[in-house]
Amino acid sequence: MSGGGLLRLARASAWHRRFGLGLVLASIALATFLLLAVERGRVALREGFTQSISGTDLIVGARTGSVQLLLYSVFHLGSPTNTIRWRSVQALAADPAVAWVVPISLGDSHRGFPAVSYTHLRAHET
Repeated sequence: MSGGGLLRLARASAWHRRFGLGLVLASIALATFLLLAVERGRVALREGFTQSISGTDLIVGARTGSVQLLLYSVFHLGSPTNTIRWRSVQALAADPAVAWVVPISLGDSHRGFPAVSYTHLRAHET
């Protein structure tokens, strides 16, 4: 069989199986789209997390798990645990190694949404 005859035979075979071939092509296109969408979402999520936490050198809080403290103080996810005393915050602000302190008080809510209260303490002029 010549090259032209083989091509004609393949075209005829594809035409008779057009529904199945269309389904295969549609599923490949959908799988590719989903793969790219998931990858783009993963990258966007990582960038969003990095931008949310950038500039934070240290998070200080009462005894709890470090992930729980991070999630609750930065992203307001989870439930509040113990708090630290105001004089502990003032002692941190008085430390010469600390440039500035932003104490955040969490735990109150308004209509089911968490209420955030904070004040800015400049520890030392830089």
